[in-house]
Amino acid sequence: MLPGEISQKTKNHNMAREVLTLNDIQRFNKSGSATGLQGETSYPTGADTYVDRLFKYIPAELVAGYIFVLGVVKRLTDTGEIRFIHWLLFILFCILTPLYLWRVQKVVKIGQHIISFLSFVVWVFALGGPFTLFGWYNPLYGEILLPVFTLIVAIWEAE
Repeated sequence: MLPGEISQKTKNHNMAREVLTLNDIQRFNKSGSATGLQGETSYPTGADTYVDRLFKYIPAELVAGYIFVLGVVKRLTDTGEIRFIHWLLFILFCILTPLYLWRVQKVVKIGQHIISFLSFVVWVFALGGPFTLFGWYNPLYGEILLPVFTLIVAIWEAE
């Protein structure tokens, strides 16, 4: 094998969004094929590390899209319209999160979908989003929840 081919396989593995666990590696080694793994994964070189899982669990593309759209919503002035749009966008992006991971990133693990969905909700809560419309909401809650959730959730390996 040429060095370029090896790096391509490693690159494909590293670019894959689905979390690879030790069970995935064992399943691959027993079957000799990447059954159950993301289609773009050429060869699993090892289970994902804590940092790998940290990045794979956060749906950064959707959070970025939500932040952009949230900036546009700030131009609205009608309170009823603001409330409606905030909730509509939140629900829409909650639906888009698993669809994007499944259709675009080819993630098939339900556990990873759940974690990524919860990650998106936590990010929205930290940003305020529709939660700012509640009297009980305090930005401090999100400022505490976001780093705690993000650091703890990557400990878990989605199966």
